[in-house]
Amino acid sequence: MMILEKTIDLIKQIYKIHKIIPPQITKVVIGIGYTGVEVTAYAYEPFLGLASTLPSIRKSTNCSKIKFAGDLTNKSLNELLSWSLKIPSLERIIGIATLNSVSQHILKIINPYKKLEGNLLNHLNIKADTKITVIGLIKPLIKEISKITRSITIVEDALASSSEFNCFNFKNDIDELKEEEIFTDILICTGTVLLNNTLEHILEKFRRKARKIILLGPTASMIPDILFDYGVDIVGGMQFFNSEATLQVLQEGGGTKLFKKFGKKYNLMKE
Repeated sequence: MMILEKTIDLIKQIYKIHKIIPPQITKVVIGIGYTGVEVTAYAYEPFLGLASTLPSIRKSTNCSKIKFAGDLTNKSLNELLSWSLKIPSLERIIGIATLNSVSQHILKIINPYKKLEGNLLNHLNIKADTKITVIGLIKPLIKEISKITRSITIVEDALASSSEFNCFNFKNDIDELKEEEIFTDILICTGTVLLNNTLEHILEKFRRKARKIILLGPTASMIPDILFDYGVDIVGGMQFFNSEATLQVLQEGGGTKLFKKFGKKYNLMKE
């Protein structure tokens, strides 16, 4: 929670110090795969932030209790940002999507971060004996990595959907990892660890034991300063250049495969 809280505080400071008018919430879509929040800032095209609509959270929400439906674009930016600090819930998902959309505004105006060009894997220097730990089932990335090394540990609670990856070391939870399994060359986490409130526990466990820590995915598209402070080395997010088309994909139930053509992945690296 501290990472998100400090990131929100930093965003507010940036707007104040640089005398930037904060954007307005213009659209919110809660899709089956992803939730999107669009903000509009003076003199810019709209900015879009996404967060995975985690099935575990979606299924636990009673539809009759979604009291905010129909009123989200009337809420203040600060209120929706504060939702990212709630317990795992639809509100938290909306809050983190808002945090990501505002971050895209800030990244457009002030971008002091070192960007990795090209394919991330080309920068990681993975060899046949490199130990990789992946938290979350990032299927395309795992398939790519497995062409170089088979020393992959996957931590994912949805074991039922992972039969094609059974050849790797599979755990349901990071607390199932043995001491020697925590020592890894590269730890890769999906942005969903921000939604289920496990990121800080993960960083505490792997800090000084993982040579490199990476946080990836549309859900991780926030300004990286505080993540860097807490030990993350690379933050990979997504910038969207067609907000309207992306939101249409979300509201029609689509996911990354369908909306990726309307955006561009990026990777920011700690100096």
